[in-house]
Amino acid sequence: MLINSQITKMFLYRTAIDMRKGHNGLSFLVTHKMNLNLLSGSVFLFISKNRKSAKALLWDGTGLVLIHKKIERIKFMSFSDLQEIQEVSVNELALIFEGAKIKLPLSAKKIEIDLQV
Repeated sequence: MLINSQITKMFLYRTAIDMRKGHNGLSFLVTHKMNLNLLSGSVFLFISKNRKSAKALLWDGTGLVLIHKKIERIKFMSFSDLQEIQEVSVNELALIFEGAKIKLPLSAKKIEIDLQV
């Protein structure tokens, strides 16, 4: 995933989205539903209803980057128990994007991971 040291914040959007949404549809969600600054350099992660697809949207300084991942044998973790907009760390986002099931919010000392294969 395109995560670098310039990115300071990562956000999960709890509500499942239609994966047909592209740059414009996701940008609308970030600015109007999440009330966040799209051009802040943050990463915004969205998940499909069946939890088999996820999209990450970020501004890299020159344009919007959209990453779409379809997962094969497992499902992405459910976001239904999270806040409507959940801020996560770079490590947490990387684990989620790889298909790990983690408990949020995580304490600095304890990470619970369940990788289903």
